[in-house]
Amino acid sequence: MDKVSFRRAAKEKRSLLFDTSEKKAAADNSIFESFMSSGLLDNVSLVLTYVSFRDEADTLHIIDRLLSDGFEVGVPVCGKQGSMDFYLIKSRDELIISAMGISEPQKNEKKLITRFDSTLCIVPGMAFDRSGNRTGYGGGYYDRFLAAHTEITTAGLCYHSLLYDSVPSEQHDMSVDYIITEKGLLKIHG
Repeated sequence: MDKVSFRRAAKEKRSLLFDTSEKKAAADNSIFESFMSSGLLDNVSLVLTYVSFRDEADTLHIIDRLLSDGFEVGVPVCGKQGSMDFYLIKSRDELIISAMGISEPQKNEKKLITRFDSTLCIVPGMAFDRSGNRTGYGGGYYDRFLAAHTEITTAGLCYHSLLYDSVPSEQHDMSVDYIITEKGLLKIHG
């Protein structure tokens, strides 16, 4: 199956995963617990993360916990020509709704993150495979960003039923180091 068809099928499958909000909340809580107990935060001072949208695995609880635990948290702003920058936030109250309907920080050069030592990036995806490959949304933002910052440790959040043996990928696609599902942590590299 080609990437476009696979992405469409994975998106549809994810939209049908949970027949109640309680079941999704339970899966999201299990992913949260898996993430917090994974050990990935042990040597990290900065966590870059997307803000979950629609039926994505929830990152809001993770963001709130990281901020309350004193971690620096960076959230992306996607620009023209495929660029993506991360900005520090101190609270989710600093986020605004973009034209795409996604919560993001306002651009502020004083909060622009330019150093990525001891950094973990939570990477979004429609689906992942057991080799760390992911099917994203087709814009290539994370692939370009991560290719330029190979020092960053990466983790994908994924519902277990969207973890495949293989997903379509190309040479320029950046794989993740870890995958976290409601069933636990899968170490790929690192």
